Amino acid sequence: MLTADPVAGGSALLFWSKVMGNAGYFVAVLMLARALGPTGRGTIAFITVTALVVARIAAFGITEATIVFSARRRDERGALLSNMVIFMIGSALFVGALACGVLLLLGDERPSGVGGPELAMLALGTLVSALVDGAAGFLLGCDRLRRLALITATASWVYPLLLATIWIASGLTVLWAAAAWVATETLRAGLLLRQSARGIGLARPRLRLLTESVRFGARAWVGSLARFLNFRTDQILMGFLASEAALGVYAVAVNASEALLYLPAATATALLPVAARADAAHRAEQTLRAFRSVALVTSGAIVIAALIGPLLLPAVFGSAFSDSVKPFLWLLPGALGFAATAVFSNALMASSAPGLSSLGALVSLVVGIGLDLVLIPRFGASGAAAAASAAFLAGGAVAVLVYSHRSPFAWGALLRPRRGDLHVLRALVRPLRAS
Repeated sequence: MLTADPVAGGSALLFWSKVMGNAGYFVAVLMLARALGPTGRGTIAFITVTALVVARIAAFGITEATIVFSARRRDERGALLSNMVIFMIGSALFVGALACGVLLLLGDERPSGVGGPELAMLALGTLVSALVDGAAGFLLGCDRLRRLALITATASWVYPLLLATIWIASGLTVLWAAAAWVATETLRAGLLLRQSARGIGLARPRLRLLTESVRFGARAWVGSLARFLNFRTDQILMGFLASEAALGVYAVAVNASEALLYLPAATATALLPVAARADAAHRAEQTLRAFRSVALVTSGAIVIAALIGPLLLPAVFGSAFSDSVKPFLWLLPGALGFAATAVFSNALMASSAPGLSSLGALVSLVVGIGLDLVLIPRFGASGAAAAASAAFLAGGAVAVLVYSHRSPFAWGALLRPRRGDLHVLRALVRPLRAS
């Protein structure tokens, strides 16, 4: 049951669903690491990450527009859903085919394990990932958090089940692993679209509404794409600047450290539709409380991760991934920068300032790519991790400054504890106490 604070309740619901869903993904990552080794794990990381990046490019901000518009315009939800589906299919097919064509033209310059069949999986993964993103945004905007959370918590477990079946039946290869991932995301897309249409249906598409969505989304697209690329660009660059084995080592460090980002991401996601419906005064209050809450919990989680991570990574993934420990530790400080970027960028989005919401993430992307090009050739996975943390911290600082300019607040309100700041923590532990 959600708490009286809708942001805290939504944060907890999305957080635990993400934990449960990513536990399934973690099992899959563990199987891939054991079965394929660092090189094979690196190839799979390149395929899946590239598909997710291309899907986000193809979305062109329509997901963000769908969240905000469906939160504010109940009567137009059917048309918004139809417009989103049509746009995502057409755009993802075009951009996905273009990306695969570019990779084919690169020939020997692309990662050696990525051939024609793997590129076909990449193209299919782009299409279904775009639909997953759009449908999840629609459910969020319609305040159907329980349905979104249920699918998030369960669908990812299909991936390790498929991998285990293939591994036992015929042996696991990169191509079969990619096909299992695409099948899982196809199922997820189908479930999300079915729940999106439930009780609403697909209304006749409206060109005027689509044009309005594209205009809003285009301003938000730079930021949403930059935020997403901040997670993925370093892995793509490592595919070209370092060995696939080094990418495999780094991918494991990223997979482990991303657990620290679940709560900030869940809180920012829950904040967006709530803040979009609120007046300016309440929106600022909700935003600052949300940031103080996630900063408190994330800081504690960083300390715990720094203590136990170096022991668990080699024990869980095997000695071949002992080199993942150092980049894992370098990635930890960036979680606080990510929290600031996520919360304040979504608050700006909810304030109908999609252009300003892009600035923090854009700074992170520029700083990250610049540092990647300098540090990866010399320091490999550790260089990529240090670059990622520095980029997140820089972007977070910019997001805070931009938000303070648009919605001025006393700087003491940013970190000084207030009554109600523990609502998120209480909402997080409530399911544990009830079990």
